[in-house]
Parts: sequence; structure tokens; C-alpha cells
Amino acid sequence: MRGCDCMIGLDETTRANAYILFDGALFDAPRFTYEHDDQPQLEYLFLGTPHEAAMEVTPCLVKPSEGTRLWRAQSEWQDKAIILLSDQSLPLVAGHLRSLLSVRMPNGGFSYLRYYAPKQLTRLMSALNEQERARFSGPVREWLAFQPNGELSRFDSDGSQHFRKAAEEGWFLLTENHVAVLSQSARHEFVEKLGRFLDITDRARLEQLINEATALGFRTEKEVSRYSELAVVHGERIKLAEIRTILSDSEVSASARLKAVDNHLAYGVA
Repeated sequence: MRGCDCMIGLDETTRANAYILFDGALFDAPRFTYEHDDQPQLEYLFLGTPHEAAMEVTPCLVKPSEGTRLWRAQSEWQDKAIILLSDQSLPLVAGHLRSLLSVRMPNGGFSYLRYYAPKQLTRLMSALNEQERARFSGPVREWLAFQPNGELSRFDSDGSQHFRKAAEEGWFLLTENHVAVLSQSARHEFVEKLGRFLDITDRARLEQLINEATALGFRTEKEVSRYSELAVVHGERIKLAEIRTILSDSEVSASARLKAVDNHLAYGVA
């Protein structure tokens, strides 16, 4: 893994071997591609896989043409895609990427792996050691992902490992250690985001709010953020017995509990 380079466009040599992998869940990737490239090569990764029913959100692997305008539109897609460097053909690279759409978990089950999202790729590559990254990468010799601050993270591999086919999907195993590192990375990122949202720099305070929220059964980032906001705005009133009764009512949905507390406190009932 290499560090971050200041955001400048990719050089011509890099572009010659580059593929762009768009996250189709975030925008209309095929339309965007054809609006900015008259002759792209394009593969819909969900095509021909068990995920074909969700084609409207499929990741799209694109090999830009020589006359492409996609690189000039980089600022429009850099938070919705990653870049891959490979000397291999589009069908071969696409097949390997399809084999990674879901991975085996430590408990034997399977889970989607959104490695084509910049944040997820960065977390994943940070969790893998050199040998694991090489196996995961197959024909890909470098992964590039733009960070929220515009910097570019690059993750190396030798690109000569055995490549997989779509039918082998689920071959890659995430270990307990991988899951722990991914969870820790995601939590750290969420704490920073929550701090910006609440304008709080005290990490201990932010951790306290998150722990309070999870203890009350709030699981999603949206729920935890909403609870934290209410706790900051209303201070000690969030600890009133009647408020805790509402918050801890497991028979009521999380969103309904938060809404009830908001109304209760906002109108001075409590």
C-alpha cells in the first residue's frame, strides 16, 4: 500500500491500463459513461450472476476509449467509483471481479462486499496483508480510490495471481481479524463524521453518546446520530425517567421512539 498523492489527474501511461469501476447504486453509471465516451467497453458485473435481478444498481466496469471524456469529468464520479490497473482483458477482469461480489464470512455464511465503493475498498485493503491482497486482486495490479478530501489512495499488487471466474463467487474468506479491522475502521470513520455533525471534538464524549445509543438498541448510523443530536440539544433532560422509558421500549421501532422523544422534549411535556 502506498500513501496518498495530492489529487492531480492520472498520467497517460496510467490511463492506458486503467479501468473505472462505477458503483451503480449511487448513480446511473451506464448513462453517465455513454454521455462521456462514444466507444467505451462496458461490463455489467451483475449480469449472468445470482444478482441479475438487481441490474438497476449493478456495478459497471468500464474500459475508456482513446477519445474518452471520462477523465475530464473525474470530479463528477471520483466519489462513486474506484480505478483498477490491469494488463488483462475486460472479460477476464470482469470475471474475477464478479467472483468477489460476495465473500464467505467466519460463520460460514455469505455477505455482499461493496469493494467498488471508495470507502469500502480503503477499509478492505487496510485489513488485508500483502499475500491476502494479492489473492484478492488476481489480475489487478493496482487499486486506486479517491478519498473525501480529494487525495488518491493506491494499493499495489503484482497482478499475476490466479484469477477467478464468476461461477466461483464466494471463494474469498473474510477472517475474524478482517471483520474486526473493518468494523474498527468503520467505527472510527463514523465517530469523525458524528463529531463534524455535532460540532464536537471530544472523542470520549462522542464514544459515550454512541455507547448510550447502542445500549438503547439503536443500530444504524442514522439512529445513533439522531439519538446523539437529541442528547446534545436537550442535555440532562434526555436522562429523565419518562424519556428513558420511551427510549427503551423495545416494542416500538427505533424511528418511532426517537420521534416520540423529540416531540416530548420539544413541546416541554417532560
